[in-house]
This record gives sequence, C-alpha cells and structure tokens, in this order.
Amino acid sequence: MDEIFKELMTAYTPKAVTNVIKKIGASKILWENVGKRRNNLATINIGTDPAAGVTERITNAIDAVLEKEWKNQGEPEGFRSPRKAVENWFDIEHGKVSTIKSARDKKIENLSDKVQVTLYDSGKDTKPTVEIRDKGIGLEPEDFSKTILDLNGSNKIGKLHLMGAFGQGGSTALAYNNYTIIISKPHFKKDGRSKSKVSFTIVRINPGDIEKDKHEWYEYMLDKTTGQPFTLEIEDDSFEPGTLVRHVLMDLGKYKGKITTPSNSLWYLAHNYLFDPIIPFTISDRRGGRKENRTVTGNNRLLTYTDNLDYRNQVTLTFKTGKVTIYWWVLNTLGKDPRDRIKHYASISNPIIITHNGQKQGTLGNGLIKKELKLPYLDRYLIVHIEADYLDNDSKRQLFSSTRESLKDTAIVDELKKLTVDTLSEDDRLKQLDKERKQRYFTKDDTQVLDSLKKRLARRINTFLQSSGSGTSVTTSTVGESSPTKKLPEIPFEDPPTFFEITTNSPKEVFANKSFSIKFKTDAHPNYFAKVETFAAFIDPQSLGSFTGTARVNNGYGIAYFKSNEEAEIGDKGEITLDLRPIGQKSLSSSIEIEIIERPEDSGNDEKGKNKSPNIRVDFIGEEHPFFEENNWNEHSVASVISDQDEVVIYVSEENKNLQKLVERAQRKNDEAVQNIKNKYLEHISFHAFVLDKNSPDAVLTKDDEEIPTESYEKIKESELRNASETVCGMINDFFESIIIESVEQESVEI
Repeated sequence: MDEIFKELMTAYTPKAVTNVIKKIGASKILWENVGKRRNNLATINIGTDPAAGVTERITNAIDAVLEKEWKNQGEPEGFRSPRKAVENWFDIEHGKVSTIKSARDKKIENLSDKVQVTLYDSGKDTKPTVEIRDKGIGLEPEDFSKTILDLNGSNKIGKLHLMGAFGQGGSTALAYNNYTIIISKPHFKKDGRSKSKVSFTIVRINPGDIEKDKHEWYEYMLDKTTGQPFTLEIEDDSFEPGTLVRHVLMDLGKYKGKITTPSNSLWYLAHNYLFDPIIPFTISDRRGGRKENRTVTGNNRLLTYTDNLDYRNQVTLTFKTGKVTIYWWVLNTLGKDPRDRIKHYASISNPIIITHNGQKQGTLGNGLIKKELKLPYLDRYLIVHIEADYLDNDSKRQLFSSTRESLKDTAIVDELKKLTVDTLSEDDRLKQLDKERKQRYFTKDDTQVLDSLKKRLARRINTFLQSSGSGTSVTTSTVGESSPTKKLPEIPFEDPPTFFEITTNSPKEVFANKSFSIKFKTDAHPNYFAKVETFAAFIDPQSLGSFTGTARVNNGYGIAYFKSNEEAEIGDKGEITLDLRPIGQKSLSSSIEIEIIERPEDSGNDEKGKNKSPNIRVDFIGEEHPFFEENNWNEHSVASVISDQDEVVIYVSEENKNLQKLVERAQRKNDEAVQNIKNKYLEHISFHAFVLDKNSPDAVLTKDDEEIPTESYEKIKESELRNASETVCGMINDFFESIIIESVEQESVEI
C-alpha cells in the first residue's frame, strides 16, 4: 500500500489515476455513492461556474485551518464570526487581511503557507489538474462521508467561527472533472496512537448503463474490508496533517491561463471570488516546468494599498437588525491603459461586489454608477465592495443562493442597491472626481462653432422625447457653462482635536423613510470616528429617525449617515447633534436642525409640471483626443453618449472610415464642403446615438423578460451605431452635391 500511496501522490493525469485503481484491485474496492445517494447528479451539477466550485474548496481549506486553531485554543465559545476568531487567534486587526499594509508582513507569510492551490500538467493544456492543499485539522477515515463527501450536510451550521454556511459546498467542483483524489490526515492523534493514519479515496463519475440509467452519478472508492477510505500509517514528513483535494483534468473555463495574467488566470479567480479572504493563501503554477508562486491577500487589501488609487472611503451602516460595510475606491488615470486597470480587480460591467466572510456572493452592474449615481466618468474606475458579514440572518437567507454565483432576485437586493446609491451619492469627493475627469476631455474652443447644428439637433431630440412620452426636453450648451470644481483644503489632524464643525446648511430638509447625511469637518484623527466611546450622534426627538453610521474621515472631512423614520410627518422638526469625545479631554459638539418635508412626486416633475431640461453637447473627436485614446476607439468606432448630473455629452468619432471616405471626396471641392459634410454626419449620428442610448434594456424590457448583460448590450449598441454610420454616409453620398452647398452657419432656428 505504501507504493500505491506514492503513485497516488504523483497522479496528475487520468491515466495515472486509473493505474492506481487497477493496482489496488477491483476485488478490494467498494464504490459508494457521493452523499450516499445514487441520484446525486442534480445536486453536484447545480453550479454553472467551475470557479465557484474551486472557491468552495479554498473556503473549506480555510475552515480546516480555523477549525484546527479552534481546537488548539481549547474550543472557545463566543466568536460570532470567523473574522473575530482570526483577530484573536492570529492577531490580525478586525480579522481583515486588508488592515495589513505590507505584503511582506510576517503575519501574511506565516498564514499563506497553510492553504495552497496549485495547477499541474494533466496531459491536456486546456484542462489543468487543480490541487487544493491545507494544513488544517484533517479528517479521520469515518469523517469523509459526513463532511467532504456529504451533500447538503449541516456540520458547520453551529460553528460561527467558520466561513462555510450558505454554499452548496466543495462537491460542486466534482462536476468539472471525472476523477478527484482526496487524501487527509488528522492533526490530532486519536486513541493515543503514535502516528495518525492517512486516509485516501478517489471520486469518479459512473456513466451508468445507457439502456437502463437516465444519467450518470458520482461515487467514491472505499476499502471493501472496512467500508471506509483506504488508510495507512505514515510519517508527517511524508504527508503533513491536513487535507489534499486534487481535481484531475479539470475544466477551469477561462481561468486556465498563466497564473499571473490579469483576467483569465488563477490569480484573477482567487481575488475575484475571494475579494477579502479571512486569511491569505498561496497559489502556484507547476505546469510546463514553471515554479511560480503568488500570495493571495484579497482585492480589498490590494486596492487599499495601490499606487493606482485616487481616493477611497468606507462606512459601516445599520441595515435592518444587522449591519453592512460599504467600501469604495476610485482608480487614477495615470500610466498605460488606465481604463483597463479595473480588470485586475473586478468585472468591468459588474464592479459592485457583495461578499459574505470575504467570499463573493454576487455582483451589481455598472448601471448604478452611470445612470443612478450619474457618475459616468468614473465608470471603469469606481469599484464598490458591500460586505455582508454582519447582516441579519433573515436578510442573508433572502439574499444568498447556495451556488454563490448570483444573488436571489428579492426585495433585499433592491434595498441594498438603494442603500449603496444613497450612501455614495452623499460623497461630494466622487462628484468632484467625476467633474475633474470630464473636464479633461474639453477645451474652451471645443464647442464655439456649430451652434445652429446643435440647436437643430436639440429640436429633433425634443420632438422624439415628446412623441415617446418621456416629457423631458434638452437645451444646447457650451463648455464654459460647466461649473468649476474645487478640492477642499486638507486639514491636518491634532491630538487632542481643537475643533469639530457641521458643514451642512441648517435646517437640513429630509424626506420621511429616507437616508440622508450630515457633513462635518474637524482636525480630529480619523480613528476617533470608528469607536463608539469617542464619537456619538443623536436625533432629538428619536421619533424622527436614527443614526446609521459614519464614513471614514478623509483629510479632515467626514459624513455621518442617518435615516428618517417612516412614521415621521411633514413639518416635523428636530435637532441632530454630533458629539466628539476625546478620552480625558473636553468634548466637542456641533448641532443642526432638521425638518421633514414633502417628498417630490415619483415622476420628478417640478412646480410647473415640467421636467428639468438637461443640456446637450456634441463633440467631434479625433485619434489624439483623450476620450478616443482611453476608450480604445479605432476606424470602426462611431459614437458614445454619456449622461451626468449636468448634461448629455455625445462624442462622435471623426476618424470613422465611412466618414473619412466622404471627407476625402469633399476635400476636392473646398474646406466649406468638408465642414458641411461633417456637420450633416454629426447631426444624424448624434441623434441616432441619443435615441439608441435612451432605449436601454431597462426601458423596454419587462420583469418577465430575460435580462441582457451590460457587456452584451454594449456590443449590440456598437453594432447598431456602425449600421447607422453606413446608412447615414450612404444617404449623404446620394445627396452629396446639394449638401456641400449648404451653409449650416446661416441657419438660426431657435428652439
């Protein structure tokens, strides 16, 4: 058996595994159904993403490490979360790797060796062998069927110091390969033995009989004489206590690339699915003679301590009877390909990540950034992390699915979206950054010409909006109309602090049953606002609402969040007091009056029954324009519509190949002919781009329709714009002679 075990330890291909099975001999093997039921295919195949299955294995490995330490600590009680356990056992502040500034910190080095994920050659380049090895508590042979090979078990439900709870378990990973090797050795020796026994088994897919069986099923190998996995005694230097799970020839989908590549690698899988892991772990690549190792500390830590960062903030807020923490980061625009940098941390179309105990449970789309927050120039730069570790149990049940691949479509998701929008919309720094980045695309001379064209375009758009029942209207604008943004001066902190002042105007008008914020400035250290003993907020009377949390103070400026009660009535008045309490020093307080006012109608109408009119700007841009470069436009690109809180901007490429053919023809006439052709193209393409943007999926689809992914819809729009370019240029070509003698500048039709 020792020789067989040695072969098993180096079995990375299906052929090597089958050789091990043959050497053991069919007469010695009993095959047991995974989960002790033959009809296990549906449960194991419930997932659709192999990365989620691998993540479950990593989560199980981390739990094995935590369980071992729990035993070492004497099985203490009172830990309500794995983060609290890690804080106490491994001296990591708040149980968050993101609090460790240096990647070379000894805490990271010591912990990352306890869980290792390695890719090996399987004999097929597109399907590596994936091994997850932990140095955790390990398993006795009789524990296999109750834990790692169980289905829908409840062995973790009462252990709050462990991560696992909502997932289907690592068994979903079995669906992506035909052979899985499991080897385990318990850390704690049983019955006074001098050596712990190593147990091993092999999981395989049984194809069944096509004439008799509807489908396949999963089964694992047992020793026929004991009815348990095969066992042997072995020294720790040959196999250290813990568990090894090896998925042979595993279909990893897009994550099979070299581990250092940004978006199709084990590195991306590990960080994207374990956004903020409980402990760090190691990933390695041993394929093709490689010996690459990387430490995974989570995107939360990488984003916090990166040179690519312009701004970050966070706030812990009350949510029902629990709490959520929202983190947000804005990447800078420096260096090469800044718009693609987000790929290292999150999906471009889903940059809002919701996690539980650091593991991704689902995402929200960038539509919240572009359309609801109206921060379009931060799209591809803004990343948001919603941490649901301390959410109440009922909300967790309604939010998380067992596959962890997506969130449930429930009202809780809508409430989290609303909370995120309400929270980030109060951060003036985000609005400032959005405006600053917008200004990079314009100069004072950009829109000094073509006034008549813009007015005619605005008239066409208004006609469209009125006929479509939107009721809104647009006006033209110039660059000079944009309001400048000012960065607030940094306030150095003093200890003890000398001042604390609310900067929100009094009285603060708020709506019933709505989140709102109070802004303040101070020279107090940010740490004061993270502790209840040094900072407090009050509403008087309490019937008006409640304090929900305070954002991290940046450069002396902070935000305190509140929510008014549903029962509050219009006209009710009260007072909010923020109280800073330095230990051993005089308290500093600041107050503001609040008043409940009538909520605007859902239609958004003003007193005259008309919607606000957004400005519209059109801009021809060439290959040297920042927007052209940063969006990787080329000769096929047509146009893009971006709407922020002030205006609608339509960028139109003057490098489009269809337009260039017309320009070349017009150049044989004169400069005025070229300008007229370009103006005609600009008007028609701008109008088509605006209409296409207005008819987004959320505007035309019902709740019963299948949702179109953002990336897919962007490709559809791009295709439609190219078709429009072909059509417009074809029409211009047909009426070329009449168009070149037009003079757009002579038109003065007012809207």
